[in-house]
Amino acid sequence: MKILISNDDGYQAPGIVALHDALRTVADVEVVAPEHNNSAKSNALTLHSPLYVQRAANGFRYVNGTPADCVHIALTGLLGYRPDLVVSGINNGANMGDDTIYSGTVGAAMEGFLFGIPSIAFSQVDKGWGEIEAAACKAREMVEQMQRRNLIGEAPWLLNVNIPNLPFEALRPLRLCRLGRRHAAERVIEQQSPRGEVMYWIGGAGAAKDDAEGTDFHATANGHVAVTPLKVDLTDHDGLGYWAQTVARMAAVTEQGGAG
Repeated sequence: MKILISNDDGYQAPGIVALHDALRTVADVEVVAPEHNNSAKSNALTLHSPLYVQRAANGFRYVNGTPADCVHIALTGLLGYRPDLVVSGINNGANMGDDTIYSGTVGAAMEGFLFGIPSIAFSQVDKGWGEIEAAACKAREMVEQMQRRNLIGEAPWLLNVNIPNLPFEALRPLRLCRLGRRHAAERVIEQQSPRGEVMYWIGGAGAAKDDAEGTDFHATANGHVAVTPLKVDLTDHDGLGYWAQTVARMAAVTEQGGAG
């Protein structure tokens, strides 16, 4: 099994080091990760400046770009082969609910999925890397189980996994979840620069709004490893019928206006 590992915290982050050390015992692994922290970069690709790939002393390769850049470059020429699995993380903090829209960790995994490769994004619920070795062991266990069930290397799928910061023995079983929802983000933070200019910092993420049973918030709060399958199709399928009628009426008005 060949695994490509990336992340959004940067190639020197404890999470990616722990993930690499755990997975290299069960697979051939390659790391291609951002040079610096790229949290909240989502699926962004760098199109208007060159990207450079360097190799660190530990063999990791790092890129002066986004998480999606790293996976994109790796899969379109850098590796020279097609990995069986793309794994992103382990992120320093949760990627649950609305976080997944912004997450560079999820963005890296999604890039693998877009190339038709099974992909997993791993995150720890709390920041600070507490119990990171336990999280890495849980990630390895999941990958091994999926390999035994012939889920790796087959049709592509995309999983978002959030692991509580608990000792391995204290982690409760996997729980399949839907994404929860957060309240709106906190107010922007205004400060004055040394030159007297007003500068702004994005406020913190909102508290959980929908953390009912069945959500990733609820599962992790109760010690479970939350597993959420994701998809890329953003189409509002439930609303297609309504919009079909609305757009038809708009089109008819436009035609009548043109005829007049």
